[in-house]
Amino acid sequence: MDKTYKIAIIGLGYVGLPLAIAFAKKYKVVGFDIDTNRIEELRAGTDSTLEANLDELSTVAKNRDSFKGLTFSASLEDVKDCNFYIVTVPTPIDELKNPDLKPLLQASAMLGKILKKG
Repeated sequence: MDKTYKIAIIGLGYVGLPLAIAFAKKYKVVGFDIDTNRIEELRAGTDSTLEANLDELSTVAKNRDSFKGLTFSASLEDVKDCNFYIVTVPTPIDELKNPDLKPLLQASAMLGKILKKG
């Protein structure tokens, strides 16, 4: 029996959104972002960052089934049953070129609340 994979992409910026679209062509994907305006924009089929091919975005968002496709959410409840979590949040650098890991640490702490052992 084949296992159904469900992938969560955490952060839908210039890395996360194209990655979510690519995975959604073959797998069920939940694109998660804490910015509810960003989620609504993507649900409407637009991308103000111009990172996504809108035809591909529309195709994977509309052609959802139990094995593939893309949904968008700002709710942790929607990603808690995923098999894989890929974190693609910003890691900006300061004036000394040191990375600011706060977004990554916050995303990790948030996911820690819903991850299950095993």
